[in-house]
Amino acid sequence: MKRVLIVVLVIIAATAMAVAQAAPAPQKPTAPGAPTQAAPGQPAAPPAVAGQAAPAAGQVPAPPPLPAAGRPQPQAQTPEEYQAFQAAIVKTTPADMEAAANAFATQFPKSELRSLLYLRAMREYQNANHAEKTIEMGRKALAVDANNPEALVTVATVLSERTRETDLDREERLAEATRDAQKALQTVNTDLIVPPNAPPDRVEAAKNSIRAMAYAALGTVEMTKKNFPAAEANLKQAVQLPMPQPDPVAWLRLSVVLDQQKKYQEALDAANKAVQHSADMPQANNLARMERARLQKLLGTAPVPASTPAATTPPTPATPAAPPPK
Repeated sequence: MKRVLIVVLVIIAATAMAVAQAAPAPQKPTAPGAPTQAAPGQPAAPPAVAGQAAPAAGQVPAPPPLPAAGRPQPQAQTPEEYQAFQAAIVKTTPADMEAAANAFATQFPKSELRSLLYLRAMREYQNANHAEKTIEMGRKALAVDANNPEALVTVATVLSERTRETDLDREERLAEATRDAQKALQTVNTDLIVPPNAPPDRVEAAKNSIRAMAYAALGTVEMTKKNFPAAEANLKQAVQLPMPQPDPVAWLRLSVVLDQQKKYQEALDAANKAVQHSADMPQANNLARMERARLQKLLGTAPVPASTPAATTPPTPATPAAPPPK
């Protein structure tokens, strides 16, 4: 699932970094009293602050342009808020990013930018393979922006993959994963925040990545519950979406749930896909080859050792395999 997430982050993370790194564009009025436009892709200049001079005529910034996903970028309301956000967003370790996000949220408890900082902290912990902290930061982002599809699908994915049979809150975690995944599917068209000039094909790729992750999370929850028909339906939705990088773990899980229903030929086809797409993921590739060998033996298509293990739920591959996008 890590490779699926990277496709999303390449587009989405650009929003926060653009806000953090781009200085407000100089305002050049074309006529007295006429509002000027912020440069494409840059945030509007902060408004006047109490105790400071108001902007001169013709220097009132225009509202930010709508991004390709149809939702405006969060904006700072004061220069102090903007500067504090710039200082916070550039932290490079998960713990530092979390601390900076918490400090910013304390200083600016009503700021729209809090969600961007918690999203950044969530990504950093996800890339460090720290599951519970990823969930915690995702929940904090959702407390600010309840419809954010990236936070929803990330929390749903981690909960679905990292909930154990022995967890005392197992049912609550699986229920939360289901709710978040379903909500991500509802909000991906309306609440995905991307740079204003993002190419439509990249925006659609990001949306498909989120959809695939949401269906995979739903399938994993049903697989954990041993509701194999429902797991099959959701995992098929996940793997059938057009993706630049197919998710081999979703293909492997689909193979297992088909195997459990004695749909051996379909299961073998899915196992072949899992092997094909997991060449750079040794753990997933090994499990996929084991599952393929088992199915080949059942179908009589290839001799394999009698000790080939039965299908099991594949563990989650280590996260991440690549550094976070800049």
